[in-house]
Amino acid sequence: MGKINNLRLLIEKQEYPKVFPEWGGANLIITKDLKREHLNHDILVYSKNASALSWLVTKLSEIYELEINYINKYSFYPSIGEDLIKSISKKESLFDTMIYVVDEIEKKWGEK
Repeated sequence: MGKINNLRLLIEKQEYPKVFPEWGGANLIITKDLKREHLNHDILVYSKNASALSWLVTKLSEIYELEINYINKYSFYPSIGEDLIKSISKKESLFDTMIYVVDEIEKKWGEK
């Protein structure tokens, strides 16, 4: 079983931390703080589930670490943010949002 499928299993079993540092880097910010400072070009994701979503980004970063470099990280991470915003705006559950993002990143960056 591949790394991306192992991540799906962790999500299905809800085996992710309830407390995790909020993500901020490579033009992506995930936060539950509505007053969080950011730059105009940052993709800003507001969610009460910022910890779980930040964990997800960290796991995806680990899975695709060999493909991510100092240039393409500015497309990798913001694309995750855009996918998060798309799912959150549809008021999907945390589970559905996380699986949607994993599926979308796998489509864009390949199976791992």
